[in-house]
Amino acid sequence: MTEPRRLSRIGLVAHHDRPLAHDLAAMVIAWAESLHASVLIPTGDAEVLGRPSLGVADDELCGADVVIAIGGDGTVLRGVGLVADARVPLVALNAGQLGYLADVTPDRAEWALGELAAGRGWTEDRMRISATLTGVPDDPSTDAGRESGESTVLGPLTGLNEVVVDRAETGHTVRLRVHLDGVFFTSYVADGMVVATPTGSTAYAFSVRGPIVAPTHRALLMVPVAPHLLFDRALVMEASSVIELEVVGHRSAKVSLDGQGGFDLPPGGRVTCRTAAVPARFIRFEEHRFHDVLKRKFSLADR
Repeated sequence: MTEPRRLSRIGLVAHHDRPLAHDLAAMVIAWAESLHASVLIPTGDAEVLGRPSLGVADDELCGADVVIAIGGDGTVLRGVGLVADARVPLVALNAGQLGYLADVTPDRAEWALGELAAGRGWTEDRMRISATLTGVPDDPSTDAGRESGESTVLGPLTGLNEVVVDRAETGHTVRLRVHLDGVFFTSYVADGMVVATPTGSTAYAFSVRGPIVAPTHRALLMVPVAPHLLFDRALVMEASSVIELEVVGHRSAKVSLDGQGGFDLPPGGRVTCRTAAVPARFIRFEEHRFHDVLKRKFSLADR
């Protein structure tokens, strides 16, 4: 027999522009208040939802017992970024199109909240990726570091989906020297490179023809973007692998994690990718087989 969950502090993040997300957020707030729980909402979200009195600093969500993310996969990524390092679990309510992360449909939201309060469901861990940038300008917003020759180390930064090393200038390529587990592998001339988790295999990596990997698997994927060489295949590496990408030549690159950041990486700069120490943790209530989600997402025929 399951025991009711301790829910005294409930975090909430919501998509700002979807009316359905606002409606679901109002339901979640009413439910949390019926449990006499405190509701913690990032200040920006609280303003948009019309509940400014519930607004808190982002880092206060790390003290929540659970965070409920309402929106699409982008909103879930934002929630993960806020609380995963504190090992706070997330419940993902879908208020958009079919997603891979936001798995509770609107018509099941009220039921899922009841399951959550009753202590039912299970936790599912998803590996995250960590990136350390070496050789970035001291002030990434200016060229001061590059001009003075000074640089610094940034990170480790973490993401759920991927690290992207992208060309800094449209119409040009970037040259990357790749080391795998400390051993030189090869150099790429390409539009960029994606280093992804299995969860990220259906995000940017998928759009550049990377392999689809079951999201609870443990691996690191390295997928070149429009490489200018005969070897254009993705690599699937052990989760314990360390992937280092060094910018060579005379053109800079841009580095982002889960679509956020845009850090400048000048020639000689490096980004070192590895599995993050702490996974993202989700609470699930229904079994959603990954291949069934793929079939629905891409309207694959049953015969």
